Amino acid sequence: MFYENKKLKPYVDRLYNEWVQHGKIILSVDYDSTLYPYHTIDNSSDIHRTIELVKICQQTGCYTVIFSASNQDRHEEIRDYCKSIGIHVDSINKNPIQLPYGEQGKIYYNINLCDRSGLGEALMILECALYKYRGYLQTLKPATDVA
Repeated sequence: MFYENKKLKPYVDRLYNEWVQHGKIILSVDYDSTLYPYHTIDNSSDIHRTIELVKICQQTGCYTVIFSASNQDRHEEIRDYCKSIGIHVDSINKNPIQLPYGEQGKIYYNINLCDRSGLGEALMILECALYKYRGYLQTLKPATDVA
């Protein structure tokens, strides 16, 4: 898997470097057909892969923003569903932290997971950057902590 697609390497490296620089990344995740099954596409394996990857990223260091076209009256349902599958939601459709360059309508994210914008490639980029970042974190541990 690691660097299987050389065209993705610059994106993996950028995401990895941002993770190292900040210690946390902002992960944008669509809801329908990305975290939650929706009737327009049968992609249950992608949904499962996304859920598991988001959970690992949360253990490693990320803010999770649900970026959805859903009306605000669905936000409680979205939060409840995410909680039921073990995903903590930092915000929905807004930046989870204060940013130095303002709040101008579009949320900021380091990577976006969405079934309508290259979910497979985004998952591969995130998986590779996560692998590299977790390896980097291991190098920071004292030799006595490494088994």
